[in-house]
Amino acid sequence: MKNTILIIAITLISLTGYAQSNSSVNLAKITKYVTTYPNGEEAIAIVENSSTNVLKLSSADNFYKYEILETATHEMIHRSDNRGKMCEIDKTKLDDGTYTLKVYTKDFVITSDITISNS
Repeated sequence: MKNTILIIAITLISLTGYAQSNSSVNLAKITKYVTTYPNGEEAIAIVENSSTNVLKLSSADNFYKYEILETATHEMIHRSDNRGKMCEIDKTKLDDGTYTLKVYTKDFVITSDITISNS
């Protein structure tokens, strides 16, 4: 009986140790930027996952283009046309730093500051 309890205890300790060491492997950092309309509704959301090379941009309204501007100089760094409410932006085209993102819908230009980290 003592041997059975000892075997069960050792097995449980081994499984717990394996589960703990295995769960720390994926340490991706996810950052979400949200810009709202004056009434408080979500206008755009930008999701950055540190383990991927894309930013996911979604809008409450269809947008036809977006622009990424250097924050200090307002110089355009990247722009793209779009159809629909979603797109992906390749982060590798941008250096690490803070940028201004402008999303153009039929009725609004929605502006948000974003920080890019490619590491």
